Amino acid sequence: MITGIHKDKDPTLNLDDPIDTTLPLRDQRQEEFTNIFWNSEQRGILMIAPRVGKCFIGINIMQKLRSDSKILIAIPDNKIQISWEEDFVKKGYVNPNITFTNYRSLSKYQRFLYDFIILDEIHTLSAAQLTVCKTLLKNNKRILGLTGTLTDDTEQLLYQKLKLGVIAEYKIEQAVEEGIVVDYEIFIIQVPLDTFVRTLHKTKYITEKTRYNNLTWVVNDLEKKKKSSMFMRLARMRLIQRSISKLNKTKELLAKYSNERILVFCGITDIADHLGIPAYHSKVKEKKVFEDFANGLGNQLAVVKIGNTGVTYKPLDKVIINYFSSSAEDLTQRINRCMGLEYSNPNKKAQIYIITSDEEIELKWLTKALEFFDPTKVNFL
Repeated sequence: MITGIHKDKDPTLNLDDPIDTTLPLRDQRQEEFTNIFWNSEQRGILMIAPRVGKCFIGINIMQKLRSDSKILIAIPDNKIQISWEEDFVKKGYVNPNITFTNYRSLSKYQRFLYDFIILDEIHTLSAAQLTVCKTLLKNNKRILGLTGTLTDDTEQLLYQKLKLGVIAEYKIEQAVEEGIVVDYEIFIIQVPLDTFVRTLHKTKYITEKTRYNNLTWVVNDLEKKKKSSMFMRLARMRLIQRSISKLNKTKELLAKYSNERILVFCGITDIADHLGIPAYHSKVKEKKVFEDFANGLGNQLAVVKIGNTGVTYKPLDKVIINYFSSSAEDLTQRINRCMGLEYSNPNKKAQIYIITSDEEIELKWLTKALEFFDPTKVNFL
C-alpha cells in the first residue's frame, strides 16, 4: 500500500475515529482509506480496486466535515450519481449543499469555492477537462480523486497537470486475497478475421481479412515514410470493432449460456444490435431495459460505451467483451462489473470472456489492456 500522511488537519473539524476492527474487512478498509486521506494534506488520489466501495470512502470523509459543507462531486457518467445517492441513503448522510456535475459540464463550476471536491473516476478526464480541473483546483483546497484503475502514464499525467498524486493504493489482487471481491478467470478466445463474406468497399467486394491486410499495408507504408497514419489506423480499429468473426463467436457464447445472465460490451451499436439480445446504447431511448438488467431482471444485455463504471449488476458472474482498446483502465472497469460479492452465491467466481482476432495489433492491445490482472488467471482457449 502506498500512503502519504501529513498532520495538517483543520482543528475546527471533527477528529478521527479509530478503526473498528469488529466490522467486516471491507468496512475496515474503507475506514482505513478515509483516515489516510483525512490525515494527509487532504489533496490527492485514492486508487482503490473496483467493488471495494469508493463512494463509501468519500461519504466517510464528508461525515467528518460540517454537516452544511459545500461539496462538488464530478462524475464521468450521469448514471453514477444514482450510485452516490443510494449510498447516501445507506450511510444516513444528508446534506442539501451537494452539487453533482458531469465532467463535460465542469467548466460551469470551475471558479466556485467548495469545502470538498470529489473527482470520481478521475482517470477518465480528457485533455480539455484536465484544463478545466486545473482552474478548479487552483481555487479549492480539499480535493479527492477516486479511481479503481490507473496506469503509470495516467498517474504521471494527473500529477503533471493537476499536481494530484496517489496517496493510497489497494490493488485488485489484494482485494481478491482478502475476500472483498470475488476471484476471477479470464478466457481469451482468438478468431481469424472472416475470409468468406464479401462487402462492398469503394468499387470492389472484399472480405474483412483482405480489408484489414490492405489497411495494415497502408499504415506501415505511411509510417515508413514518416507520414501520419492516424486515419488509416482508425479505419483498421473500426474494422475490428465490426468484425463478422467476432460477432459470430459472441453469438455462439450467448447461445451456449442462454440461460445465464451475461453482460456484453461492444465497440459499436451495429454489433450490439445484431447479437439477437436486448441492447442499450446512445441510439436506444428506452432506459428501462438497462435499469431492469442492472436490477437483476433479464438474462442477457449488450451495451456500447455505457455501464463501464459506477453501475452494479446483480446477480452477474459472466461478462463477454466483444471489443476492447489498449486501455487497461477501460478494460479493468468492464471486467470488474461482475466481480462484486453476492451473499446468495458465496462460491461465486467471475468468468470473463474476451474475444479477439488473431491479428498481431489486437493481441498487442490485449496484452497492454490486461496489465492490472494476474497472468496466471488468463487462459487462452
